[in-house]
Amino acid sequence: EGVFGVAAAPRRRAPPPIRPASHGDGEYATDEPVVARRYVYRARMIVPAGLGSESATLTVPAAELVIDVSHERLRARFAGDGWPLHRGAEVRLRRDRPGVYLFDGDGGRPLEPGQLARWFEGGPVTRRGPPLRIFSNYGFSRRQPIPDDEVTPGELVCAFLAEWAGDDRDGQIRRCERGAPNLWRLGFWLAEQTAGVPIELTRRQLRADEREPPRLPRATRSGAFLEPEALGRLEPAPLSGEPVPDAPTEGLRVSNESANRVVLSLEGIALGWVDRGQVGHFTGLTPGMYDVGSIRPLGAVVQRGRPVRVPGVHRVCDGRCPRPAPSEE
Repeated sequence: EGVFGVAAAPRRRAPPPIRPASHGDGEYATDEPVVARRYVYRARMIVPAGLGSESATLTVPAAELVIDVSHERLRARFAGDGWPLHRGAEVRLRRDRPGVYLFDGDGGRPLEPGQLARWFEGGPVTRRGPPLRIFSNYGFSRRQPIPDDEVTPGELVCAFLAEWAGDDRDGQIRRCERGAPNLWRLGFWLAEQTAGVPIELTRRQLRADEREPPRLPRATRSGAFLEPEALGRLEPAPLSGEPVPDAPTEGLRVSNESANRVVLSLEGIALGWVDRGQVGHFTGLTPGMYDVGSIRPLGAVVQRGRPVRVPGVHRVCDGRCPRPAPSEE
């Protein structure tokens, strides 16, 4: 029975489940040191033509990807607010097994080949944007011997990018035989290597199963790439048309009624993201008219840019949005 006058203790949520890996990694359960390297990439989405006026001068904060890699194992961590996913998600990969192990705000689970692309897309990958492209230029002549990958491990970076793109590993891994790429492009995401340094790790710190999980990130369903103060510097066109029914008092409310996650573009910049079936609210915008479009995380265009009134509501649909049913009186 409850006690009157005493606030009930908040009910604790059960932690998200961490499922066993398809294959345990006991081989990497020791403190034996391994040769490893840490690569840091700064990535940003290049909004394609047709999804905005391209007049914006704001710079979207870059997303970061931190990769620790040895010859046999890899861990990749998504850092920063510039990714359309749970901040701090971690991917573990091993050379001798296809697929990956993933930690995010929904817990930990093994993913078979092709499923990492589906995870990033937020649903089935039915249409693709520009394919994965990997660029490497290390100053080596092709006649020179390939550096020892035990000194400069990097092949698994290409294996990870292939898993992310939903491609076959074997077709990409050779591109990293001289080291991790200094530049790559996946869909409309362009990433540049900003650091590549040797580090000291133990085998335990690179094991690729569910053991010793990282701190799980918060499970968010939408997010902005820019702070409201930055969005306030955009200069919209003057307001036109009638106010939108049920519009918020400020900002833009986005309802994603499509089958997958979407990245919103506004005035030619990447604004933020919304999961399928979810609603995101982006504040800080000056009232006015903005060009708004939407893209899948892997690059397929969902809706080209069109004028949207702010404060207002924007719906994202696959094709034409159905009209809401008339209310019954």
